Amino acid sequence: MATLQKNPVETAQQAEQKFIEVLRSFDYAMLVSSGAGAEPHARPMAIAESDTDGTIWFLTGKDTQKVFEIAEHTETLAVMQSSSRYLSVTGRARIVDDRARIHKLWKEPMRVWFDGKDDPNIVLIRLEPRFAEYWDNKGFSGVRLALRFAKAYVTGDSPKQNPDDVATHAKVQL
Repeated sequence: MATLQKNPVETAQQAEQKFIEVLRSFDYAMLVSSGAGAEPHARPMAIAESDTDGTIWFLTGKDTQKVFEIAEHTETLAVMQSSSRYLSVTGRARIVDDRARIHKLWKEPMRVWFDGKDDPNIVLIRLEPRFAEYWDNKGFSGVRLALRFAKAYVTGDSPKQNPDDVATHAKVQL
């Protein structure tokens, strides 16, 4: 029996929507940038906001190492993980000094690092994604993944994923 394949455009749109859903489930990311020696440097960052196109916003200090690294090498990676979801986002980072957006994104716990939302040292990192990859094992997606693994275990085959099934895993070109 022939298997019906989904429209590739429709599948890509579903994968993009799923990417946004997975992204918005995270409050923190490991932000990875590269310095002058091109060695990767990772650090945990609170996600201030994520836009509907997958752009991720972080607040940081102008005088931080990551700002100097991004000024030299804009290619940046953000990696997120929970007990059932995983996400990597690769893209171009820019330093943005937008006081209105800083005020909008300000949260009082940030006072630990800054002298309030008017601190002149605060800048934004805008990570504009080029591509992302997610794995979602939450809820029904996790049940389907467990069934695929169980079938693979019983049959001795590797677990196979239908490329049209973007509920549990996809690579997304943005």
